[in-house]
Amino acid sequence: MDFSLLFDPEYLPIIAGTIIGFGLLAALLLVPVYRFLERERKVAQKWTPDALAERLRERRSGNGAEGDEEGEETVRTNGATNGSPSSV
Repeated sequence: MDFSLLFDPEYLPIIAGTIIGFGLLAALLLVPVYRFLERERKVAQKWTPDALAERLRERRSGNGAEGDEEGEETVRTNGATNGSPSSV
């Protein structure tokens, strides 16, 4: 194969444009995928066993009144969806 055409000044702008265009197209397609995967990775970190244990510890050791209010709200919501009267 003759590589002299690769360095021919007549074809150099076409080759450079093709390479730059390919790079821009790849970035255009891959950047949204990368951002989505990073966002999902951050969300998944909230659901690791360590993170769940930490949230459970915070909820149990947090303010008693605040935790009770959340628990009462859960009971009210669950009771309403199940059709049973509220226990509060």
